[in-house]
Amino acid sequence: MPYTKEELKAVDSYQDFVNELRNKYLDRISELKAENFRRNNILYSFEDIVSTNGLETADVGQRTLYNKIDLDGSDLEKLKSVSSNNYPLYVSTVLLEKTIRRDISELATSQFALSLPTGIRNGDVVTSDNFEDDRVYLIDNNQKKIFSDKGVFYVDYDVTKLKTVAEAELNAIPEGDEVQW
Repeated sequence: MPYTKEELKAVDSYQDFVNELRNKYLDRISELKAENFRRNNILYSFEDIVSTNGLETADVGQRTLYNKIDLDGSDLEKLKSVSSNNYPLYVSTVLLEKTIRRDISELATSQFALSLPTGIRNGDVVTSDNFEDDRVYLIDNNQKKIFSDKGVFYVDYDVTKLKTVAEAELNAIPEGDEVQW
């Protein structure tokens, strides 16, 4: 059965293992402290063993595990990185337009007829009086919505109630979305 965290505090071999890891970690901090925590222009960051936050926020007083390293406030400042680069300020300029595409053209603007031709109401199924045009539309919300799949028309609507509208009047009704199943 495995040990609990409390039981492990009394196991000498485990405590030796933890102390060895801790000492290696503290030696690494001490080694890089001598180089201002940078090697080959790379900032090395360390974690506080107690709080698990960054070492720059750790308590490094005399009665802590860091006392043998002799860290002070100026050492902790060296652990911080500060960027001199500022993010660009985006105002309504060409730079903003190149960075963020704001000319959205995918949004549709729906149009609706103010009035429908005489004898036509919402819910009617209509076709043009042009015999070469076999498209069928559902009039809904003062828009004509095409039946892209004629099967939907024949299954869900009564063919005998199909109304014929003059081509010019039908063209004056704005188009809406397709009729879906």
